[in-house]
Formats: sequence, structure tokens, C-alpha cells
Amino acid sequence: LQWYSLHMDSHPLARTRGALALTGAAVDHLAARAHELHRAISDIPFKVLKPLPAVNLGSESTRVLHDGVTDGIYRAVRLTSQALFKAAEVLLKQRQRSSAAALPAPQKASFALSAVSGFVGDYMARTRNPLAIRLGFYQGGERLTLKPESLRMALPQAGPRIAVFIHGLCGNEDTWQMYADVQQRPYAERLAADLGYTPLHVRYNSGLHISHNGLSLARQLNKLLAAYPGRIEEISFIGHSMGGLIARAACARGHQQNAAWTTKVKHVICLGAPHRGSPLEKFVHNTTQVMAHIPLARPLVNLLNVRARGISDLRFGFTADADWRGRDPVTQYDGYLTPIERLPQAHYHFLGATISGSADSAWSQKVGDGLVHLPSSTAHELADADTAVLFNTHHMRLLNHPVIYQQIKQRLL
Repeated sequence: LQWYSLHMDSHPLARTRGALALTGAAVDHLAARAHELHRAISDIPFKVLKPLPAVNLGSESTRVLHDGVTDGIYRAVRLTSQALFKAAEVLLKQRQRSSAAALPAPQKASFALSAVSGFVGDYMARTRNPLAIRLGFYQGGERLTLKPESLRMALPQAGPRIAVFIHGLCGNEDTWQMYADVQQRPYAERLAADLGYTPLHVRYNSGLHISHNGLSLARQLNKLLAAYPGRIEEISFIGHSMGGLIARAACARGHQQNAAWTTKVKHVICLGAPHRGSPLEKFVHNTTQVMAHIPLARPLVNLLNVRARGISDLRFGFTADADWRGRDPVTQYDGYLTPIERLPQAHYHFLGATISGSADSAWSQKVGDGLVHLPSSTAHELADADTAVLFNTHHMRLLNHPVIYQQIKQRLL
């Protein structure tokens, strides 16, 4: 994590090298799963023949020969693939050393990378992939340098009230542009025009543990406070989905460290955040646990279990290291949430949604907005939060909705 927080190469060839490394890992992983499926299918007739007298002697020797040949072929394919991808990566690295300087990634590429990071971002950070996203405040696709002169140029209209926007799983700062048009501008633009807020957008690797991203954000806010052009009088967080959990985690970490920025926080607004977990992640986990007992389904289970730690955290809404440290996410996670501190002077607001027209309906209680159910998105008891529910609305619509904007604006007045 220390390496990851300090490094991310934006050189075009480095991005190509990172994409190549991810592709190589995917090919190797799929080959391994194909091998498992092949063996699971071929084991069926051998298991049927094994109890039969006379026949079992020939079937056993055939099985040994078949398995040996099969294992050898798949091993050769995987080793050859690994060697080819590694050689290509080495050549690109050598070429990179003598080529031009870094360039920002295109917008579509950044969005695709953020989506991929949601699923395998922890692996990317662990393997030091050049594409691993580095948490920070982003503007125009580039990470802001938190130094006085740089911020003065990037934020010429910097004011004393800051609104920090934090996207959800598989997103980035461009996610807040969804559903925006001339009449319904993004929340950031409207808050700047209506209330004079200076908006800052966080981009982060959503495949990492929520608690890790919370710690990284707390550190970035320390640097922001020291480098900001002018005096910061008020900080408000607006987090969508996983972003709401990261906002809470960052505030708790900052409070533990007596960080100066925490005294500036006035509002923590969470939009559709799974404070008590996501039913979709619970469903996937429970389904894979059942499928693991079916030999033919195990390759698919192994494929699904590769999903990132950030996704696993969403099963119960983990926001603290103690929730997951030293425990296997597949077999040892449970529903206990380690209490995290709320900032005493801040006001917490949990805004949820449901596709249903009633908060008490079975759909609202079990499914909610399609990804987060109401008992999770409006779990006011976790932070003494006030709550509100938007009906007949799905999860992603919370990113830009006139009613939600009015709820936000009313709280920030």
C-alpha cells in the first residue's frame, strides 16, 4: 500500500504495459479455470466406472494417462502464455525508458480503467501495475498536486466552503455527470453557483478495502488543508454508494489522528450508501458458497471469488480494518461491524432510494433501489443521521436527480 500511494505511471507505454499485464493475468486465470472444468467433466465417467469390477482396472490406468496428458497440455499453454506476455512487458518497459513524457489518459479509457479497478483493483495495487489508480483530487482527468502554487492555478476561484464528491464502486469523478443536461446540471456545478461551494472530486481505486481508501483520503485532506489557497472554513462530503462509506471511514480516521481538517467538517451526506451491506454482494457470496459443493460449478466459483476486497467489504458495509483483518473474505466474514467514530460537530445525512412506492414494502426492505435496500442506506443509528427516501428511483439515478439536489442544498444552507 505504501508503494501504491506513491507511484502511478501515466506514461502511454506504461499504460499499455499495465493493460498487457492485466490481459496476461486474465488469460492465465481463464486457462486455469478451463483446466478445472475439463478435469471436473472428465472425472465423471471415471467415477462411474471405478466401482465396476474388471472395468475399473482399465479405467484407472486410462484416467492416469488422460490426467497426465491434460495437465501437461494446460501447463504448457499457461507457461507459454506467461512467457510471451512477460517478454512483451519487458520490451515495452525498455522502450518506455527512451520515449516521450507522460500524457493524461483519454476520458473513455479512464472510465474503463475505473470499472476494471472495481473488480481487480486490489490485485493491480498488489502487483504494482502501472494502471493502478492513485487516490487523490482529480480535475480534467488529472490528479491535482497538493502544493500551494499548483492549487492556486488549478482553483483560481477557491472559496472557504468545500464540497468533496466521492464516487462509488467502479466509478470515477465523471460518474457525477450521469443524467446531467442543460436544465439539470451536475450537483457540483449547481452547488458552486447556488451556494458558493468549491467542488473537489475524489478518484480512488474502488477495488481496495474501504478502510484503506478512507485512510488515504484522510491523508490527502491533511495535505489539502496545508496547501489550499486561502482559508478553509467548512468541508462537506457528498458520497454516492461506496463513496459514502469512504467518507465515514475518512472522518473516523481523521478523528482518531486529531487531524485539523476534521474540525472543519460540517456535513457528511451519503447517497444510497450500503451502511449495512449490499444484498447483491450477499447474494453472490451465498450463491458461490452453495455452488462450491458442485464439482462442475467450482471453476465458476473460483472465478467469482477473484472479485476485489472492496466488493467483499460491501457484503456488510465494512469501514474499519478490524472488520476484515486476519479473516478470509470467502469463509470468515460475518455481519459484525466495528463501531467507527462520528465527528461530534458534523451532521450526518443518509439519503436512500427505492424502486417501490412505499418504504415499508417487501421490495424496499429486501432490494431497495436495486443495489442497496432501505435498512442499509438509511441506517441512521450508525451515525445519528437524519434520513430521507426517494421513491420510484433506482440506485444510479441518485447521482443526479432534482429532488436529491434539493435535499442536499437544503442541508448545506
